[in-house]
Amino acid sequence: MTPVALKTKYAFHSLLWLLRPDIVLDVGSMDGADSKRFRKLLKKADIVAFEANPNNFKLMDEDPAIKGNEIRVVNKLVSCREGTQSFFIQQQDGTEQNSNRGTSSALPRTEQGMRNEEVSIDSVRLDAFLKEEYPEAAKAAMWVDVEGFAYEVMESMQNAAEHIHLIHVEVETQECWPGQKLESDVLRLLEGMGYVLLAQGKHAIQRDLILVSKSWYHSEAHGQINKILRLAQLGGPALSRALSLFPS
Repeated sequence: MTPVALKTKYAFHSLLWLLRPDIVLDVGSMDGADSKRFRKLLKKADIVAFEANPNNFKLMDEDPAIKGNEIRVVNKLVSCREGTQSFFIQQQDGTEQNSNRGTSSALPRTEQGMRNEEVSIDSVRLDAFLKEEYPEAAKAAMWVDVEGFAYEVMESMQNAAEHIHLIHVEVETQECWPGQKLESDVLRLLEGMGYVLLAQGKHAIQRDLILVSKSWYHSEAHGQINKILRLAQLGGPALSRALSLFPS
C-alpha cells in the first residue's frame, strides 16, 4: 500500500489508543515528553523510556512528572549487540554543557563547532529485555528516535516481533551519520519481519515512519486503523487531544 503522508506523532497516538498495548518502549527518549503523552492515552500500560545519554538520564530520573506517571527510565543503549558500547555526546566547542539534548548518538558525527564526548554505556537487545523483564506482555508498541541508529534498534527486536504491533521510527533517506543504515535498509528489515508501512512524515531527508504488524493490520481492527489514519490526516492534534480524554 502507498503510505499516507501526515504528522505521524498524532496518528501514532491514535493508533496507540486503539491498540491498547501492554507495554510501550520509548527508545531514545531524551526528556520523557513523549512517554508522558503516552500515559495520557494509556492508563494501565507499562511505559519504559530508554535514554543512553547519562546527562539526559539524570534529568529524567529527577523529574517528578516522570515518577508521578509511573514511567520507568532505563539508562542503557538499545542495540543489536549486548554488552558495553561507545556513545557519543555532542557538545558545543568551548563549553561543558550539551548544546542540544537530542543530537547525541551511538554513531559519531562531525559538525562544525561541535565535538563528541565518548562514553561507555551498557547496551541491551529489546527482545531479550522483554523476555527477561516483561514476559507477560503480549502486545507492545515502540517509539524510536535514535539519531541514525534505527536499524540496529530494529535488529534488536527481531525475536520479539510477534508481540510488537506498532512502530514509530525516525529514519534518514541520506547519510547524516557516517556509515549509518538508511530508510530503505530499515524498511527492508521490517518488511522481512512482517510489518506494513502505513504512514510517513513529509520531510525529505529525515522523517518518521509508522509501521504495524501484518497480523494486527489484517485483523478485525483493519477498518479502524484506516479510519484513524484518515482522521489523523484531517485533524491529528484534535484527534489526539480528544482520545486523551478517554484513556484506554
